[in-house]
Amino acid sequence: MLKAIDGKLPNFAGIKYTHEDFMDYLSCRHFQNGKYDMLWGRDENWVAAMALGAKGAVGSTFNYAAPLYHRMTEAFQRGDLEQARRLQQQSIDMIGLLGKYGGIATGKAFMKVLGLDCGAFRLPVKNMPDEQFKRFKEDVDNLGFRDYCSRLP
Repeated sequence: MLKAIDGKLPNFAGIKYTHEDFMDYLSCRHFQNGKYDMLWGRDENWVAAMALGAKGAVGSTFNYAAPLYHRMTEAFQRGDLEQARRLQQQSIDMIGLLGKYGGIATGKAFMKVLGLDCGAFRLPVKNMPDEQFKRFKEDVDNLGFRDYCSRLP
């Protein structure tokens, strides 16, 4: 894509790279001597992306777990890779609940746990039933989510 668009769209600045192909990601970072901003798009392997030089990311779990990713980034930047990996595992454990409880709708459930009810999804996305939300909330509590979740003012 970078080769196809390079020089043809003056305000094109980069892309959100959402794939696990680290070889391709690094090649994109190096394209035209790093001309384009390559934002990382997989929350569950942010530490690995930083090791390849990622400077920014766009993540679906950042809304409700921003402090976790800030701590992870800070640990990586100060060279505390063990702590960065521990925090990455917390992210992976949290993201595991997305699959367990139905994908995208689970993001709104996390926000509801924080006290911000974002309302229901439109079809075809299925909303989480109340009984399932109770089980979800128990799983969230078991993760220690309150220790790293975003805070509302």
